[in-house]
Amino acid sequence: MAGKVGIKDVAQMAGVSAGTVTKVLKNYPGISERTRQKVLAVVEETGYIPNTVASALSTKQNNRIGLYIYINDQYQQIDEINMLYILGAFDRARKENLELVTVFHGSIENLSNEDTVRYFRSIHAETLIVFGMNKNNEKIHYLMQEGHMQMVIIDADLIDEHVSTVMIDHRKAQYEIADRICSPQDKVLYLCGKEDGYVSDMRLEGMRKLAEDKQLDLTVINGEFSESKAYEIVKGLTETYDVIVCANDLMAIGAKRALGDHTDVKLAGFDGIRLMEYVADDVLTCRQDFYEIGGAAVEAAVHLRQGHKGEKVLLPYEITYIHR
Repeated sequence: MAGKVGIKDVAQMAGVSAGTVTKVLKNYPGISERTRQKVLAVVEETGYIPNTVASALSTKQNNRIGLYIYINDQYQQIDEINMLYILGAFDRARKENLELVTVFHGSIENLSNEDTVRYFRSIHAETLIVFGMNKNNEKIHYLMQEGHMQMVIIDADLIDEHVSTVMIDHRKAQYEIADRICSPQDKVLYLCGKEDGYVSDMRLEGMRKLAEDKQLDLTVINGEFSESKAYEIVKGLTETYDVIVCANDLMAIGAKRALGDHTDVKLAGFDGIRLMEYVADDVLTCRQDFYEIGGAAVEAAVHLRQGHKGEKVLLPYEITYIHR
């Protein structure tokens, strides 16, 4: 009978799916001992030999992780952040013998939730790393809440049994940046990020906490993470602030241009992008290692695939001045 029996025959005789047979033969976690023994007994009885070509293909597919990137913004300029995320993720995946499949938001934005699930299944990505998560991303929230996939979310404080998050402590970092340049009762303008952003909320919480602790005269304006919008806001100010704190470096660059000769106004950004070194001077920022964050996201995905529960991974950062 050996050589005539296929995986579907084994699955039918064991009362399981063909996928379960594959997982048992590859010693995947998450299979009950009873099911494992039942499948192995049928394999021994029938002398089933897996097709080596199909097995190799299946192994490759099971080593596949989706890398979802959301770039859909009319204000934010494209900088090096996403490229460093991707490079770090691909380099770490190579070391882990994993294959990354990049999926941009535009590939699924017109699909229904159910079709989105089918799309990721069709590319054999059972685990998904998400860069650029926001509150209005219905499809990713659906995948997460329904438990369809294991997920690693960057810069969103969302943790579940099958969901991990990788980020720096944005609240603490924003607090520390502003604390370095704000004196008690200073008049402070805070240019926050997007209203639908998790990272925007965390940084704003840190800024509000400092304002409370130092009794700052705080004004908050939404700068959309945009250099041009920050320029327009600061250029149009009719009053002078002691400090301008920006929720990212692009806005700090715009604010720096708008300030012109007002060198007495202290300024801070956030992220530590390389562009700051060329266009701004004497600006305080929080330098993140985006390459390392991308790599840590792959490592967190590996942990989920090994059967670990979702976790929060906090990475280090550096508060530093940018000088040309």
